[in-house]
Amino acid sequence: MDDSVHLERVLKALNRKQPDRVPSIEWEIDEKLIDSLLPGGNLLDFIEWTDLDGVSIFEDTEKTFISENTFIDEWGVTFQKTDEIYPISIDYPIKKPSDLAKHILPDPCAPVRFASLVSAVERFKGKRAILFRAHDVFSIPRYLRGIENLLMDFILNPDLLRELVQISVTYNTALINRAVELGADAIFLTDDYSDNRGPMMSPKHFREFLLPGFQHTINAIHKAGVPAIKHTDGNIWPILDDLVNTGVDCIDPLDPLGGMSVSAVKEKYGLRICLKGNVNIGGALSLGTPDEVRAETLACIQAGKPGGGYILSTSNSLMSCIKPENYMAMLETLHRYGDYD
Repeated sequence: MDDSVHLERVLKALNRKQPDRVPSIEWEIDEKLIDSLLPGGNLLDFIEWTDLDGVSIFEDTEKTFISENTFIDEWGVTFQKTDEIYPISIDYPIKKPSDLAKHILPDPCAPVRFASLVSAVERFKGKRAILFRAHDVFSIPRYLRGIENLLMDFILNPDLLRELVQISVTYNTALINRAVELGADAIFLTDDYSDNRGPMMSPKHFREFLLPGFQHTINAIHKAGVPAIKHTDGNIWPILDDLVNTGVDCIDPLDPLGGMSVSAVKEKYGLRICLKGNVNIGGALSLGTPDEVRAETLACIQAGKPGGGYILSTSNSLMSCIKPENYMAMLETLHRYGDYD
């Protein structure tokens, strides 16, 4: 098989077309899961070993550790490591609006940002899809202000919120352009807007404060000549029309815990947008049996596959809670039922 078939699968799906087989890519893969299935291997080794169609790469950052499990990033945000791959923010630098004027922002084009991307390009360019992960308009403001303060800023400090969103748009536009220059095939926007109940802000405030910046980011990605994938967990039904109408190419991961399903979204939007997801990490993958995973994976394939425009993945990422044998059952099901006749 020509190695480039993996890249072609992903690009066809992102363009709402029908490839030879449903492609599969994961947003993130926990090192513990990699080590349990491929001891001593790294992310790129795992992608090749599982024969996934692409790899998702986040920007590299410099960290200053102040204890074994606590560090400050380049934005001045303090994080604490957890048992999962995601650290949690525990302190933020913009405690009042006047702090922003004296805050030093990192350089989006510093070479340190792209070391992992360069490694992926050297190994997979032209063979598997290389997706570069960037923020869009919510996470950087959330980290700089803290989530409680930021949500109050929608009412109490709207000018500060607009300035923080613009900082995020400017930074990420430069970051994205450089990533595409270095070989990224698509951009994966990562900011979560919702929990399982719905968006963390009202749809009205989303449209007023965040949507214009998000639209600018989508336009910048398309101007750079690559597709845009939007990741956001939770229940996004109240803002899904807004996201689709920006021209974003793909929605991920259609979180079933938030009431999202491939079949319902595909029924409403057809091939206006590529869909990615949504084998539930909070269900059979972590808690069930391989047979239960096979059944759920098959249901996702049958819902998303018709007509193309579908990428199979988990409903978030390959977290350490996922049973290794269950993930292998998911892949086996894809290889058995994912081909287009």
